[in-house]
Amino acid sequence: MSFKLSANIWIGAVLTAFAILTFLPFYYVMLASVSDSNLIREGELMLVPKGFNLKAYGLIFDNAQFLHSFLVTVTRTVLGLTVNLLLQLTIAYALSKRYLPGRKAFMIYIIITMMFNGGIVPTFLIVKATGLIDTIWALVIPTAISTWNVILLRTFFENVPDSLEESAKIDGANDISIFAKIYLPLSLPAIMTIGLFIAVFHWNSFMDAVIYTNSADLKVLQLFLRDMVIQMEMAALMGDLTSMNEVSSLSIRTASIFLASLPILAVYPFIQRYFVKGIMVGAIKG
Repeated sequence: MSFKLSANIWIGAVLTAFAILTFLPFYYVMLASVSDSNLIREGELMLVPKGFNLKAYGLIFDNAQFLHSFLVTVTRTVLGLTVNLLLQLTIAYALSKRYLPGRKAFMIYIIITMMFNGGIVPTFLIVKATGLIDTIWALVIPTAISTWNVILLRTFFENVPDSLEESAKIDGANDISIFAKIYLPLSLPAIMTIGLFIAVFHWNSFMDAVIYTNSADLKVLQLFLRDMVIQMEMAALMGDLTSMNEVSSLSIRTASIFLASLPILAVYPFIQRYFVKGIMVGAIKG
């Protein structure tokens, strides 16, 4: 009994230490973003803010492009989440059926796409040829299918008892009804977990926006924040104190990181209970 108690204490201590180490970078970013620019140096350890200054946030919010870029990112995330889940769930459901003709060939074809990638140039040429350049769909459709997510969802669907489907068919339910009323509710933890991964991916992505969009109307939040940081660093390099508005590059960078991560952090507590269950989906026997 004492050995078990001692082991639990050590495990708790290690997990607590990891939790603290994980939280420290975010805590530092939060402190640096509200500290006085003249009192902090990059890499300096802080436990409390040095002074209090919200000029970095004011500089970001005063830019009219900020709200527009925020809405573009929200639109991209919502569209991406909807399209990705719709396609991945339906593909995974079909592949989970052992009676599907050519099921093994489809799985091999899908797995090959996970191991081999066409590359940036061929992907760009395809996006351009399909007329998606400079549209919001260029940020959604090229990444609509994640092979890894499809495999995880298929594994989860395969573990739903066949008797439930057979009973539903006896009652006259078709495949769409079975999928919507049986499989989706039972797979909610997996769906919420994968949905979180998809939302985080779309929220943080900016490289595809650099490649596929040119219009300022489609500038995503991360791209806007990156451009602002570059402008501040150039102003610091040129010694342009007016452009800097007495705000250091470090303050702008930390405020940008905090603003970019805040929406995802606000959403996570609402799906945490699903996340704990869904994260184990890969351990289910498939």
